[in-house]
Amino acid sequence: MKPRYLIGIDIGTSGLKCVLIDEAGQLRAAAYRAYAPDLPRPGWAEQDPDVWLHAAISAVREVIKLSGVDRNSIAGLSFSGQMHSAVFLDRDRRVIHPAILWLDARSAPQVAALNHAIGRSQLADWIGNPVMPGFMLSSLLWVKEEEPATWDRLAHVLLAKDYVRLRLTGEIATDFSDASSTALLDVQQHTWCDELLRAVDISIDLLPPLRSSTEVVGHLLPRMAEVLNLPARLPVICGAGDQEAQAIGNGIIRSGLLSSTIGTGGQLFTPIDRYRSDPQLRIHTFCHALADMWHWQAATLTAGASLRWLRDEVLGGRYSYQELADVAASVEPGAEGLLFHPYLAGERTPHMDPNLRGSFTGLSLRHTWQHMARAVMEGVVFSLCDGLELMRDLGAEFDQVIASGGGTKHPLWLQLQADVFALPVRTTQTPEAAAFGAALLAGVGTGVFEDVTAACDRCVKWSEEVSYPRAEITAFYRERVKQWRETGPSDNANG
Repeated sequence: MKPRYLIGIDIGTSGLKCVLIDEAGQLRAAAYRAYAPDLPRPGWAEQDPDVWLHAAISAVREVIKLSGVDRNSIAGLSFSGQMHSAVFLDRDRRVIHPAILWLDARSAPQVAALNHAIGRSQLADWIGNPVMPGFMLSSLLWVKEEEPATWDRLAHVLLAKDYVRLRLTGEIATDFSDASSTALLDVQQHTWCDELLRAVDISIDLLPPLRSSTEVVGHLLPRMAEVLNLPARLPVICGAGDQEAQAIGNGIIRSGLLSSTIGTGGQLFTPIDRYRSDPQLRIHTFCHALADMWHWQAATLTAGASLRWLRDEVLGGRYSYQELADVAASVEPGAEGLLFHPYLAGERTPHMDPNLRGSFTGLSLRHTWQHMARAVMEGVVFSLCDGLELMRDLGAEFDQVIASGGGTKHPLWLQLQADVFALPVRTTQTPEAAAFGAALLAGVGTGVFEDVTAACDRCVKWSEEVSYPRAEITAFYRERVKQWRETGPSDNANG
């Protein structure tokens, strides 16, 4: 039988990753294109959506060239993408405003007004999730109130991956997992929430049709096929949000499994086989990329971004991430009393408060930038631990953590998670889990794999190297986390 290959594209906040794999899950080529969000004002974060498109075109052409495979043997491609971010199009499907990203905080007044007018308990009933600045709903409300001329021209609003797929296929759609992140989906029923749309006076016509993550939603347009060096009419599969795609790429498809991702932000992810949301809305409940499954997601907004801030803004960019982590590893656990709260852009789990701000606590003349590096990395993992304990309180049970993202590139990140979470931590053997997961979804959608479970069973391999918790250090961190919480914000949710 002729070999078949699959392409997965992950549209991140600070870069795009593309992989080409074979049907055994072997990575044949990978490419990366870096870019950065625009920060035109304090609290704002935007991107030109065509930056993603051009990065995708360039990366796809590179993986085909690097792999040396016959382009006609490629069976399909699919997407993973940054969640929440909103792309605004007119009736001719032209971009009419920079995309407002997930870490944008400009819509905080609109979110506060929404929570006051509707109430968090009603939101819990309708969508099972809190509404935060940077969510599509929040950004829509901001545009409606602050830029009426743009609002009058608005005909379509899309998520990041769905914009790129539109340009490749001419088709508008989104999947249930990514739609969960808009704050406009009835996550339990897998439909746009009519009650909420009526309450905020937003037309459902602005929103894309809903599809499954493994559904073929279009085929490459002839001109795009030529630009990409791919076959015309190549099937393009809907794809998933980046967290759901990385879960597929890491094999996190059954209850009892937990993934931890440390990238620009940080996320914990565990599947649940029946819908259960947190009544206090301290955690996200989203649709998984698998049919009839959901997941809990805990998020910290500035995980790796906190280390980037320390490197670039405090230390002047003089050190690499590797050097920072090496130095942090040389400092004793606890950073000699220095604590860091990574709330540089507000915080999600469990506080759901865009107005929180980061801090160092316990600074003394003895502390150096090396202590600060250790405290930043510890503070990020402490913040993730808040989400882990909340999931346990809601009834989740785990026996290990599967780590992904930039946080897998230094052993200190892995050991910190093992010690703080009191769980073994391992990685997958495949890099770029979100792009890899998107490629697997492409395989399911084109019949290369029977279903997602079969794709993961065949292609996902966990590393045999495990970072185990050290009992004495775990006990130390248990007390340290208590101190960290006592010096942090007292409220667990914004009102």
